[in-house]
Amino acid sequence: MKYNLVPGRGLVTRSAMIYRSDYLKGLGFSMQAIEQTLFEHTDVQNNIESLIGSVEIPTGIVGPLTYQQGGQTESVFCVGATLEGALIASMNRGAKAISLSGGFTAEVIHQKMLRTPLFILSSEENAHHFSAWIETHFKAIKSTAESYSNHANLLEISTDQDGVNVHTNFVYTTGDAAGQNMTTTCTWHGILWIVDHYEKAGFEKITDFVLEGNGSSDKKVSQFLIDHGRGTKVIARAILDREVCHKILRTTPEDLLKFYGPSKKYTQEKGMVGYTINAANAIAAIFAATGQDLASIHESSVADLTLEPHPRGLSLSLTLYALVIGTLGGGTQLAKQQEALEIMGCAGAHKVGRFASLIAGFALSLDVSTYAAMVSGEFAKAHEKLGRNKPVDWLQWKELDKPFFTAIVQPYLTERIEAVTLLKGAVDSGILMNLSKRVNRKLIGFIPFDVTTSDCRIPLLIKSKGTDKETIKGLHLMAASINPALSDLISEYQDQLEYINSHEKELSLPLYLFANHLHSSPQFYGTYRNTEREIYLLCQERLLEEEMLLMDSENKPELWTNEIIKKTINAIDQIHKNYLLESAKAKPKELMEFSIMGAIPLYKKMIAIISAEDGTGRFDILSQFLADLENESVVYLTKKTIVHNDFSPRNIAVRRNGEIVIYDWELAVLNYPQRDIIELLAFTFEADFDKSELIVYLRHHFNLSAETDFDEWKKLTIHCIKEFLVSRISFYAAAEILMKLKFVSRVYTNSLKMIKLLEE
Repeated sequence: MKYNLVPGRGLVTRSAMIYRSDYLKGLGFSMQAIEQTLFEHTDVQNNIESLIGSVEIPTGIVGPLTYQQGGQTESVFCVGATLEGALIASMNRGAKAISLSGGFTAEVIHQKMLRTPLFILSSEENAHHFSAWIETHFKAIKSTAESYSNHANLLEISTDQDGVNVHTNFVYTTGDAAGQNMTTTCTWHGILWIVDHYEKAGFEKITDFVLEGNGSSDKKVSQFLIDHGRGTKVIARAILDREVCHKILRTTPEDLLKFYGPSKKYTQEKGMVGYTINAANAIAAIFAATGQDLASIHESSVADLTLEPHPRGLSLSLTLYALVIGTLGGGTQLAKQQEALEIMGCAGAHKVGRFASLIAGFALSLDVSTYAAMVSGEFAKAHEKLGRNKPVDWLQWKELDKPFFTAIVQPYLTERIEAVTLLKGAVDSGILMNLSKRVNRKLIGFIPFDVTTSDCRIPLLIKSKGTDKETIKGLHLMAASINPALSDLISEYQDQLEYINSHEKELSLPLYLFANHLHSSPQFYGTYRNTEREIYLLCQERLLEEEMLLMDSENKPELWTNEIIKKTINAIDQIHKNYLLESAKAKPKELMEFSIMGAIPLYKKMIAIISAEDGTGRFDILSQFLADLENESVVYLTKKTIVHNDFSPRNIAVRRNGEIVIYDWELAVLNYPQRDIIELLAFTFEADFDKSELIVYLRHHFNLSAETDFDEWKKLTIHCIKEFLVSRISFYAAAEILMKLKFVSRVYTNSLKMIKLLEE
């Protein structure tokens, strides 16, 4: 049988890489992605053979984590490389909880590296004699072995005899290197000295011996690791405050302890080595980012998590028995891995103890965060499937070619499309899109591209929408990290929320605006639906920041002049009025009439959560507003119409000629027109606005309408502000538990001030 060798086998040279690439392409394999690498072949000549390229792992930052050591307090970070969604977030949550409780300490017990050569003698008597001879000649063996390294220090050689077999345990310290290769070389030369000098001393000539008899647990798990150690043994300790446990981890010390005891007992009965929740995830992520030996993750993850009651709440400790790590040698010398170690303050010599301590601290952070999620029910809520029963043939990047784009766009152009240029990944997705993308690997988000015709180049943007169910599930996942009961309520009342039919509204509303010649929106260039494949695409003009007077200005109220605010009110008023006309074309059928009445328990829970989280009492008034809305008996004469329902400067741009551009209609509902106006003002008012300023804009909006009673108009405005606070600001405030949104406090304060001024 013929065996065909890959060209340049083993060689790491530029020409060998080209030969291998051509060979694999000739076999029909694609090399386009793997070949794209930042590595020079000279960088990795000692790290790999038969190089063809590299693969990337997304890398995240974890921290700050408060580290208490030697009377000093330090905020530390780690870098984690992973493909497991939510891992970095969970590590960060645990780091926050430990830091707010005072931080962690760490104790390095020892650092060892082990090789276990096996010698086979001719008799048990000789084997016994050989074991004793090894012990008496330790100094000479040590001198020989250490002469082959600048860092290896042979601490001891112990022996275990089994009949004619003698297992020897060479135990070293290896400084700042992990030491597997170092101790292999040293031990081999020690063996050669032993065999040679044992024979020269007139004893048996040993012909059967092997460098590693597999007793060292190298890249394997054993009880030996726990009892004797290999690599660095380190213990991380922390106190978890009761209040922090409740506020950050959404559980109590008592509930954590309640499940810890029975769980640990059962794992011991099952024969599990050590006890940990998922420390291996943190260790693997740090190993991948810092150039460690990935095959050593197995043994390095042998750990014991201990929880005990404490007057402040809970005492935590995590023992890592065998961290096989280094801050020198191996993959640590590569540029990105060096940067990751530098972020941790662990690059170079004399840093392996600190490195071990930080790994233990971040692994403890992950363990306590994941365990708390399980106990609170959050873990299950965040992973449960919401109706996904079968795979779907989702849209793929490879389908986005010229014919695909042309079929959507060409009907809206007078000139023939000559070329299409895809600009992958150039536009950030919004909050709801990012939540939807957490649900699956569907192509969701903005897809920028340029179309070239005979006379111009047109910048375009496709918005690929997830379904409303995926948006709801994204919200469910986020809520599960805040409060599992909240995630249940979001699922229960999803049909009463503005997110229903969001994927259809995103397509139908721009078409409605285009059909009715309402030009205060990006230029419309078509839609594409494939309900069977769950593909919902909107194609529109790509707004270029350099051509805009204002864009993405939700945190810049000072830029919103009186003229711009009035023009924006005029633009949205045109849309409000047009919808009420019998002659309006292409009216969207997916719009629901919004009312908080259908989801009162959800909003009550939301308000309770943000009030407890904030602790200042400033959100307590929302409970009164919700009660006001529940008990309101006024029948307003103003007709409900289409409202944008997310009418903030995040979704409004202003062209340099002063034209208003409104986009992102996915949350549109039927409601009172004031709902859009008050949201706009809440975002664009500066803190020192007064009643006269507020009345100017309300009067302006009132004068555009056909209404006659300004007092009723003001009452309805107050109703809309309260509804905005209860239904939207409460969502924003809840989201702030997990992510910082700069505008929430300002918009909340402005909204309360508007109510106060209108009620005076």
